[in-house]
Amino acid sequence: MSDVYSLPNRKARICRLAGAAFLVVAGCLAVGVAAVLFLPELARLCDGTTCELTTGPLELLPTDVRRVVTASPAARAAFDAYVARTPVRLGMAGAAFVEEAPFALLLLSVGLALRRFGSGAADALSQALPWLRRASIMAFVWALAPSVSSSLVAMLLYPGTPEGPHWFFTLDVGSIGTALMLAIAAYATVWALEAGLKAQRDLADFI
Repeated sequence: MSDVYSLPNRKARICRLAGAAFLVVAGCLAVGVAAVLFLPELARLCDGTTCELTTGPLELLPTDVRRVVTASPAARAAFDAYVARTPVRLGMAGAAFVEEAPFALLLLSVGLALRRFGSGAADALSQALPWLRRASIMAFVWALAPSVSSSLVAMLLYPGTPEGPHWFFTLDVGSIGTALMLAIAAYATVWALEAGLKAQRDLADFI
């Protein structure tokens, strides 16, 4: 067959184990995403390369606005009452989902692709490539998700501050640029492999 793909048993086993590890981590992240949907105040706050769990939405505001809120007991009480509203909590949960879900789906897709590679099936390559393509698409989404999520959260919380409703957009060009370049490289690699596999099949059919 034109698309026969075979790995030695040892390498196939390693692929399956690696795939299982990715699936386990993806499952743990899925649990975390579900937890954030019920407890949006547990959203991750990342600054550069460091991340920490926050215990309150106040930490998700821009620094200058946070200072204004904390400087006045009345403003802090009004903010706490605002973020306790159900629509606000649902909005924060949605923003957290936007940030966390793409990475979980990325790991899930990579895990399933590795499992296909190690399956021993004759068409393992053609089975794995669609999952790798989905993983590369999720990499694009994941690159943009933190900026989108942070912007949504800030605009959602602004009305509860003395500043009032505001448009707010944040963009970490360095981090996004690096992630997008890696995503483009992954997608181009998958595209080239799929194109090569299709050409091989067409040639085999012609012959």
